[in-house]
Amino acid sequence: MKKILLILLLFIAVGCNKQNVEEITKEQTNEIDDTLNNQEEVEDNTQNNDDVNDAEPINIYLFWGDGCYACANLKKFFNNLDSSYNKYFNLVQYEVWYNEENSDLMHKVGDYLNQTKYVIPFLVVGDEVITGYSEAKEEYILEKIIEEYNNDRYDIMKKLKD
Repeated sequence: MKKILLILLLFIAVGCNKQNVEEITKEQTNEIDDTLNNQEEVEDNTQNNDDVNDAEPINIYLFWGDGCYACANLKKFFNNLDSSYNKYFNLVQYEVWYNEENSDLMHKVGDYLNQTKYVIPFLVVGDEVITGYSEAKEEYILEKIIEEYNNDRYDIMKKLKD
């Protein structure tokens, strides 16, 4: 399509005879082909560089209660995310209402992160706790996940083991 437009523009702008148009067209077509071939190579190299820079997904931790409406909605949000987000995070879940060990772990994590509010869902992304759930928090959660993936890669469970 670009070749055709270029040819038409050259014909109109130059206003020369058929022989000159054919010569110009042939030269311009070769230049366009060279440019397109080089452009494809650059795109391929860029794509290869992205593959090299891919990091492992980060772990985020969700402490939730069986029967908790807000928790169910947050889990539904994660389940309905586009699969392109899979490269950014692994969701590790702990049910805390019926599992005392998980509840203790939530408090240990919260204490380590200077958390004073233990409201579920209790989502840990890096060194930040996001409590409760509303649709208004969805964009912030995703931004925080991607930011953590690209920068700090802080994992609270590894810190607790140290």
